[in-house]
Amino acid sequence: MSANDLDNFVTAVAAGRLIPDPGTMFNPWGDHDLVHDQSPDAPQIRADHLFRYLAARLGRARVLLIAEAPSYSGAKFSGMAMTSERDVLARCAGGHGNEYFDGGFRRTSRELPQLKNRDGMLERTASIVWGAMRDQNWQARDFVLWNAVAYHPHLPGQPLTNRAPSVTERRALRPLLEQFLALFPGVPRMAIGRICQASLADMGIEALPARHPSYGGAPEFRAAVSALRDRLTDGQV
Repeated sequence: MSANDLDNFVTAVAAGRLIPDPGTMFNPWGDHDLVHDQSPDAPQIRADHLFRYLAARLGRARVLLIAEAPSYSGAKFSGMAMTSERDVLARCAGGHGNEYFDGGFRRTSRELPQLKNRDGMLERTASIVWGAMRDQNWQARDFVLWNAVAYHPHLPGQPLTNRAPSVTERRALRPLLEQFLALFPGVPRMAIGRICQASLADMGIEALPARHPSYGGAPEFRAAVSALRDRLTDGQV
């Protein structure tokens, strides 16, 4: 797909027009968190991160890894699904920032003692996913991370909480998922975790299953992505 298609997608994501209830769903690429964002331009920074992250993978990606929904400590601040701000900053400091995209990365979370985020927000599942992919010798630009539900679902009045998205939310936001999938036509999809697998199946979207890496599932997740790489090499998918 073209850069124009990507621009249309990121613009649609940032607009957030499909969100059923903005009071219980945060849009990292369009909403400014007055308390936890470092500056008013945080949404634009995250939208730029998302655009460059996806642009680096157009026409190259070999697999799409799709989870259920963003968490408050992952994409909410990094702008990239299943990606921790702290991990990106650390990789940039170590000279590996181009794994994510070309150019600089800007922090968007405000340093607050209660968040323990002096070095950026940390999302542990995101760290496990990236670590597992590296361990299984996947090149960072050969896979794309996204969520079946684009935005961060939280409890009313509690922006730093996570909750499962409702059926109504999943169905309302399906067009964005379809628009994302259209950016990578023919690329195999892997659904991370049973909840996401059921969600995609409910929408009639085919995806290979993978164990969620949290709560002891990392070894099975690694095995799934290793097996997928082998199948891709052999031309089985």
